[in-house]
Amino acid sequence: MGLSYSLLACALWPMVAFVVPEHQLGTAYGFMQSIQNLGLAVISIAAGYILDSKGYLLLEVFFCACLCVAFIAVVALYFVDLLSEGDLNVTAGNRLKRQAVAAEEAEKEELIRQQQVEDLVRIQPMNAFAVRNRYLSRLGAQLPEHCSLHVSALAYRSILK
Repeated sequence: MGLSYSLLACALWPMVAFVVPEHQLGTAYGFMQSIQNLGLAVISIAAGYILDSKGYLLLEVFFCACLCVAFIAVVALYFVDLLSEGDLNVTAGNRLKRQAVAAEEAEKEELIRQQQVEDLVRIQPMNAFAVRNRYLSRLGAQLPEHCSLHVSALAYRSILK
């Protein structure tokens, strides 16, 4: 059973990096460590109780049952990942292709975001003079030619002509 635990530990902990996004990786490892410590505490108490009340034979049966539950969980995880086309059973070449596609999509999103920021920078707020002229032009007031510095910004230029 020590060999099984060693194989589980060397396969389970690196698997988290494939499944969890990078910005949540620390939280995922912390959560795994907490659950592992909780399991060690509860199983140690249960094993002590079984040993004191039933003996070593039932303790070995208990540990074998725990090992069977772990094996069933691993097989279930394998099939769930297989059916959902997850990242756990992907070859290294396919993983690199998926990472390249994801990087390309992230680059496109960054370009779109930068373009939106540039568009927002280009929008200049109107000063008080331009706002006044626009308001008066919408009312239909005739503005003198020297008062309209931004004739193209007026809403109804045809009224001024």
